[in-house]
Amino acid sequence: MTTFAIIGFGELGCALAEGLGRSGDHVIRAYAPRRGGRGAEAALADRIERARASTSESLDEAVAGAGVVLSAVPASASLEVAEEVAPRIGRDSYFVDLTSAPLEEIRAAAEIIDRSGARYVDAAVLGAVAAIGADVPIAASGAGARDWCALARDCGLAVEFLEGPAGHATLLKLLRSVYMKGREALIVEMMHAAWRHGLDEQVARSIAGPGEQVAFSTLADRVLCSLALHACRRAGELLNSSEVLAEGGIDPVATRAGAEALAGLAQLDLDEAFDHRRPVSGRDVLAKIDELSVRGSAANGS
Repeated sequence: MTTFAIIGFGELGCALAEGLGRSGDHVIRAYAPRRGGRGAEAALADRIERARASTSESLDEAVAGAGVVLSAVPASASLEVAEEVAPRIGRDSYFVDLTSAPLEEIRAAAEIIDRSGARYVDAAVLGAVAAIGADVPIAASGAGARDWCALARDCGLAVEFLEGPAGHATLLKLLRSVYMKGREALIVEMMHAAWRHGLDEQVARSIAGPGEQVAFSTLADRVLCSLALHACRRAGELLNSSEVLAEGGIDPVATRAGAEALAGLAQLDLDEAFDHRRPVSGRDVLAKIDELSVRGSAANGS
């Protein structure tokens, strides 16, 4: 039986507690400093009851004797929590940082925990907790990651070991977020403008075709190979889209940035580099972009 202390008991902390509680073989403690009014406290109490966790009134009470401390606080509190837990956590216990803090803070937290004799785990949540719940995939790196992944899988969590130091799992998440969160900004811009023009339902339906019903690896490969030949045309179309948004009173921040990015790609003359033929794979395109970008930087003396 393992004792888990979950620091921060929002949506993520609650989902993990529910997952750990499915076997009934673990002690689960929840610690969340009281913030907000009665509504916030009632919501917290409901989450703790739903997860069948016990409430800890202090950090000392939560961490004492815990084999695993899960830090599920906002990213802004990541380093502070590591500093507060370090003198309280037992040697060889796991400190699992789920916060997606900046990389320098993740690495600083790892040093603090490692000096305490505990084992730091950089854990990156790679999915929507609201949709997936306790089965949300988690990638983990750092000194304690391999052993913690084995323990967590036995406890019913969907974790994957990622070879590399603390910060590597967070790096994976932040790179992924370029698309995942950037996509959200584009959706808001597009749908807001479409709604103003009375075309929101039609626009949404038009994007639900078979071309979008593919694995992301297939989609990425298709996009990269296509842009190698058509970046200039795509940049022009997206620039026109940004002007439509602006005329409708929508500030096209993400759309305009996308047009500028594609215009920069067009300046690399990828179509010439591939002799005006569709590349074999997206990885070939990425390698060529990297090569031409480095060559361009060297030519500009930067």
